[in-house]
Amino acid sequence: MTTTALTRTSAHRRDLGALTGVLYVLFFVVSLAIAGALGPSGTVTPYSSDAEVQAYRLKDPATLQDLFRILGLLQGLSALALLAFVPCLTAFVRRYGSDARAGVVRALATVAGTLLLLSASTSWVLAQIGSQAELSTYRAVSDLSFITGAGPAIAALGTAVFLVAATGRASDALPAWLAWSGMAIGVAGVLSMSSLVTEGGSAFIPVGRFLGFLWFVALSVLLFRRGGRTDDLTGSSTPRHP
Repeated sequence: MTTTALTRTSAHRRDLGALTGVLYVLFFVVSLAIAGALGPSGTVTPYSSDAEVQAYRLKDPATLQDLFRILGLLQGLSALALLAFVPCLTAFVRRYGSDARAGVVRALATVAGTLLLLSASTSWVLAQIGSQAELSTYRAVSDLSFITGAGPAIAALGTAVFLVAATGRASDALPAWLAWSGMAIGVAGVLSMSSLVTEGGSAFIPVGRFLGFLWFVALSVLLFRRGGRTDDLTGSSTPRHP
C-alpha cells in the first residue's frame, strides 16, 4: 500500500472518530425522547418521597420495565460513544495545551463515560427487579442510577469541557463563541455536584447536560469538517499563542 493510501485511510478513520461526539448526544437524546413518549407521567429523583416513588413504579410496571431496558441500551451506547470521543478531546488539549492537562482531560472524560455506563447498567437492573422488589431495594438502585448519571458524571465531564474550551481560547484554536460557551457550560457542570447535598443544585443538571450536548455536537462537527485534525479550527493558518 502506498503512503498516499495510508494517509487517506488514516484520515477516514479520524473522521469517524470525530463523529462519536455527535453519537454520544444522539443516543442520549433518543433515549430521553422515548422516555417522554412511553414512560409514566412525572419523574422521581433521590429527593422524591417514598410514596411518590411507589406510585411512579406501580403506574404501569410492564411498560416501565421495557422502558428501563431501552434506556439501559441507548444510554449505554451513548456512554460508549463518549468514551470513543475521549481521544479527540485529549489530542486537542495535548496539541494546544500540555501533556499534563491532556492527561487530566482524558481521566475526567473517561470517568464521566464510565459513570454514565454504570447508570445505564443500573437501569437494566431496575428492569429486572421491577415492581416485585422491596421499595427500599428499588429506591436504592433507582437513586444509584440517577446519581451516577447526573451530578458526578456531569461535573467530571464539565471540568473536562472547561479545560478543552480554555485551551482553545488561550491558543485561538477554537472560535471564541465555542470557547467561552464551553467554559460557562463547564462551570454549570461542576455546580451540578451540589445536587448531592441540596435539591436546588439539581437545577444545574439540565444546564450542564443539555447545553453540553449542543457544545459537543458543535465541536464534533468542527473536528469532522477539519478531517479529524485538531489544528486550525478557527480557520486561520496557524494558532496564535498568548
